[in-house]
Amino acid sequence: MRKTIFLFLSIPLLVFYSCDSDDHNIINYVSFESTSYDFGVDIQSSNSNDIKIYTTRISNVERVFNINIDTDMSTADPASYTVPGSVSVPANSNEGVFTVNISDLNIGAEGETLVLSFTNEEGLFIGDPITFNIKQICPYPETQLAITFDDFPEEQYWELYDSNDDLLFEGGPYPDETEFSRGFCLENGTYKIVMGDTFGDGGGGYTITYNGNVLVTGDGNHGFSEELTFQINN
Repeated sequence: MRKTIFLFLSIPLLVFYSCDSDDHNIINYVSFESTSYDFGVDIQSSNSNDIKIYTTRISNVERVFNINIDTDMSTADPASYTVPGSVSVPANSNEGVFTVNISDLNIGAEGETLVLSFTNEEGLFIGDPITFNIKQICPYPETQLAITFDDFPEEQYWELYDSNDDLLFEGGPYPDETEFSRGFCLENGTYKIVMGDTFGDGGGGYTITYNGNVLVTGDGNHGFSEELTFQINN
């Protein structure tokens, strides 16, 4: 009987030691859910998104990881976002959540970025930073520009102007590319597209569409450049 009791008491001790040993051999690592995150913001409003983090180790106590804002790599206005200084991972879990809030403040036409990273700590391995790609959420269908390049895409460029002749967007050249497309959030009004070729022998064909309707089309035979206007009626 004494021998049986000894074996019964020994089993939990062996199991506990085994679990603790396995966890000790796991690298102490923490990372964001991804390295890139598209963050849409409603025009003249603000939006909040929950961001997850993951750890390799599971602890029986709550753990706290500090968050840094990389102001050198971020282009977003510091007054436009709210980020907590740390994130907690509950006991017996390997997942934590924190909330990022971003307002529609000085978001440029090309969007802005916000880059976060974890604070280095002794014995802790950290994953890559997370970059938030911030753009306004268009309240109506986006206007689409599509270009199919000729054999010399490195010569082609384009510019988009509003009715006051203010430059809104531009692009090019596109070396080694065969196609290009992008969307624009345009309000009601008249706009002008300038399609150009630096060599002067024309370029690839292009179209501008809105809500499935073709507004502008060009065959690429425009010499150095051509200008076409179109109307947006939301």
